[in-house]
Amino acid sequence: MQIESKLAVTLTLALLTGAQLTAWADATVDRAIIDAYNFRHQRNAQMALTKLQEVEKKASKNAAFHAERAAVYVALDQYDAAMKDCNLAIQLDPKLSDAYDRRAYCYTVANQLDKAIADYTTAIKLNPKSPMPYHNRAIAYRKLGKLKEANVDMKHYLTLRPAREEQKISAVLSNDAIRLEKIGDLKGAINYLKFQVNDKSPPDLPLHLATLYAKAGDPTNALTNADLAVNRAEQEKDSSVGMSARILRAALYAKKRDFDAAIKDCSAVIEQSKKPEPVSALKTAAKGKQGAALTLRADCYRELHKLSEAMADINQVIKQNPDLIAPFETRGSIYLATGKQYKEAAADFSKVLKQYPNLAKARMGRAEAYTAMKQYQAAINDYTAVIDKSPKDASDAYTERAHIYQILHEDKKADADLLKAHQSLPD
Repeated sequence: MQIESKLAVTLTLALLTGAQLTAWADATVDRAIIDAYNFRHQRNAQMALTKLQEVEKKASKNAAFHAERAAVYVALDQYDAAMKDCNLAIQLDPKLSDAYDRRAYCYTVANQLDKAIADYTTAIKLNPKSPMPYHNRAIAYRKLGKLKEANVDMKHYLTLRPAREEQKISAVLSNDAIRLEKIGDLKGAINYLKFQVNDKSPPDLPLHLATLYAKAGDPTNALTNADLAVNRAEQEKDSSVGMSARILRAALYAKKRDFDAAIKDCSAVIEQSKKPEPVSALKTAAKGKQGAALTLRADCYRELHKLSEAMADINQVIKQNPDLIAPFETRGSIYLATGKQYKEAAADFSKVLKQYPNLAKARMGRAEAYTAMKQYQAAINDYTAVIDKSPKDASDAYTERAHIYQILHEDKKADADLLKAHQSLPD
């Protein structure tokens, strides 16, 4: 039996339901950067710093790490440490707007206003849609008595502020829905959000609602809201939310076996992720979204039996992020689909199972590879483990184990397994 490789789809949906794609970023540094960003925005700067300190040695040459830690130090009023990190971030990546923004703030605190204005100006050039550099540069101009320049900047800030306020409101609404979901009221979370979402909502709201519907097993409403999220993100030129919405929509298309549509969305995400991103945490997140899109696209190509395209995608993910485990399951399924690379498939599934020993799909895949290589006892052991640990997969495991017993002419065991396979079918 050729196993169905649904890990990429399932994992993508699970990650998006949590509003993150961090598991597809670097397994340590990039995850820590995004975790720190989230803690900082929850006003828990000390926890953010703890997350970053855990990966400090590995992250010495990561510009986004230093830019994010600078923001944390600013939140903790440690301006000398923040300045040092800003300088390192700018040295490593001169196009990170938030590194200049944070260094400008440090200069302002030190009353070095000309330097602050210069850095705010650079931050604005790199990221002209961010309102706060205009606001803060206006303050610096006023302190220097440059009222005309200050007034121009404040007008720019007031033009951009409504979008910022909308983001704050949508964040509050999403947090309310998250609280309902955490106490087990998924239906309540959906009902709460669906009355807040319309064709003018910020794109993160329909995206959140789409993930809730997906989690509730309602693909029709999930897809409707994913479409809305993609369209709103395009209208507002919000590439970050747009990429997340497209990955979710691609996963939903893949579940419907509309693989061409899924591939189209994945390809759009991959291209978007290559564009420069001036905000450190968002740049890091874009790497994770690219990995998720490549993995999902690889799985779709595999389903279409375009195995060379599938292998190229998944090898790119593994090359960029060799510490990740999930892509090896996808590659194992691609090896199986070739009908000959069973040894390679077994090795990849074994790598997955070393970290996730109860992952039924990987164990079923390895058992299939063992069967093809006539390593029957090893295959029996894997199917037995699935039967013991994953009741929802027991029927398939019994059926496949029965097939091996038939090969070995152990007919009584085969008949017993076929009966148990029938008894294990869902009601």
